Amino acid sequence: MTRALITEHELAALRLLAQGRTQVEIARTLRIRPETVGRLLNRARILLRARTLPHAVARGYETGVLGPPPHDHGAGQEEDRPSGPGGPNRGQEPAD
Repeated sequence: MTRALITEHELAALRLLAQGRTQVEIARTLRIRPETVGRLLNRARILLRARTLPHAVARGYETGVLGPPPHDHGAGQEEDRPSGPGGPNRGQEPAD
């Protein structure tokens, strides 16, 4: 339902925010004023029922408005790897 309410401009600003762009960078990209970017992002935040802009990005992915979340390369894989010389036990005596 949120997808139907959010405008293409709001969605474009939110996508750029999700990429880590600042309001000024978003304004340059969309060729609008930074104040307008703030209004677009704030309205998107309200429509997504988010408390903050980072929360709005998360809600955008959760609701599918921003599409699938970006793939997190390597998440959870470090637990299965043996510890090397720079691992957590570096500088400690081996246990008997």
